[in-house]
Amino acid sequence: MRSKLKFKEFYQKYQKRLQLSFLSKEVGLDNIIQISTQSTDSYEAVDYLNVIRPSSVVIIGHQESKYLIELDRTQLVELLTALFSGPVSTMILSRASKLLPQLVKLSNQFNIPLLQSEQDDAELLNNTRYYLSLALADHKLEHGVFVEVFSLGVFIRGESGIGKSELALALISRGHRLIADDVTEFSRVSPDKVDGHSPGILTDFLEIRGLGIVNIRAMFGSNSLKPNKTLRLIIEMVHFNGENNNKFDRLGSTKQNRNILGLDFPQYSIPVAPGRNLAVLVEAATRSHLLEMNGYNASDDFIERQRKAIRESSEKK
Repeated sequence: MRSKLKFKEFYQKYQKRLQLSFLSKEVGLDNIIQISTQSTDSYEAVDYLNVIRPSSVVIIGHQESKYLIELDRTQLVELLTALFSGPVSTMILSRASKLLPQLVKLSNQFNIPLLQSEQDDAELLNNTRYYLSLALADHKLEHGVFVEVFSLGVFIRGESGIGKSELALALISRGHRLIADDVTEFSRVSPDKVDGHSPGILTDFLEIRGLGIVNIRAMFGSNSLKPNKTLRLIIEMVHFNGENNNKFDRLGSTKQNRNILGLDFPQYSIPVAPGRNLAVLVEAATRSHLLEMNGYNASDDFIERQRKAIRESSEKK
């Protein structure tokens, strides 16, 4: 479900980044910033002033300010009254905008926070869009460990106690980086991109059975951690036994996928058994996926070699 963000949370989180200050009274703190999902009244989270299809956060740049100044008082009041009666939750003026007293008065009257930014028009719009795209993205919590291996975001999943955190520790000791342990929060930040990060309290920490909680930053340094990463590959750890011996694809020609937030991601199932070097296997899986991203598939290559050998053998007979 799409997230909603209260204005006071938006202001507290992004006030310094967007260089914001109040022009109106501190009203409308509980106003909701969101994106409409209704086809009949669709609106964006943030955009320049648009009377026909207003956004939840309205940016007043130089041109918008010039347009408002040219209106007579009656026209200005009618426009702002209609605007503030819709989905608008807050209005932000860029550094180049001129302030109208009537704008402040109506903002206070309709409980619409009016802010001033020290950023220019395009910078303010682009930055606000970026921050809100992250804050309002669809999100989901998944149990597992999220690591960066060879620059790719790799999500390691499996049943409790199978050794996910131990595998992550082995990867970190080999120079890879931890993003999240135990629980990973994924957010769909664009139509074709899912981003993962630690939900908070477990950031920097791994829980290792027999050792307890270990601080990765203190043990390996800050370079062993990464705050977030785009998801590219999923590794599923599966207990290896006689019953599931035939369930693993020996050629790798049949790809498994797992859906997270509406997007499919390739998934390798790695059998867990004594003596198997899982860290090396995850590295190999990641390298194999990197090759596939660049157009090379080892199983297709091997199958083609077999076909060629069979064809050559038949021609000799």
